[in-house]
Amino acid sequence: MEFKFQRSKAGTILAGIAAIILGVVCFMRPSNAALFITNVTGWILIIFGIVGLVTAFGHISIILSQLDFYNGLLSLLLGIMIVSWPQFFVAWIFILLGIYVMVAGFNTLLSANSLRLLGIKGSGAAIVAAILMVILGFMVMMSPFTMADVSMMIAGVALVYAGIVCIGDGVRMIKADKE
Repeated sequence: MEFKFQRSKAGTILAGIAAIILGVVCFMRPSNAALFITNVTGWILIIFGIVGLVTAFGHISIILSQLDFYNGLLSLLLGIMIVSWPQFFVAWIFILLGIYVMVAGFNTLLSANSLRLLGIKGSGAAIVAAILMVILGFMVMMSPFTMADVSMMIAGVALVYAGIVCIGDGVRMIKADKE
């Protein structure tokens, strides 16, 4: 039992070190990190697709077999497309995100304008915030690679922080064990 507890301490510290390394890579090379994550996602989909196709022929039920077959085929084709064109999918995700933020900004603008018509105080600030939200959504949509880099840099900082917390937890485990 003591040996397993020691390994969990070391595992916690190693996980923290790995998170810090990954965070530094994401922060220093955000474009490469976004492409790497996209490629990994594509390969995972390819593997799930192959597994789905193989298991489709093992079902007794025709409905489950067809469901697994089509799900596996869809995963396999999407995975192949992502691995073949990773830059396209990185850009596409942020274009969709930009459209979503713009639509949310327009909805917020509509709500803020309704507040203004009702005479509620503070509606001017809500209108300004909604307009900024629309502009931000437009910027994300028009420069997806820049936004991907910014997102990866934020993720890098978060990973470094999470790694420091993991290492601190591992060190506290060691101190608590000695007491």
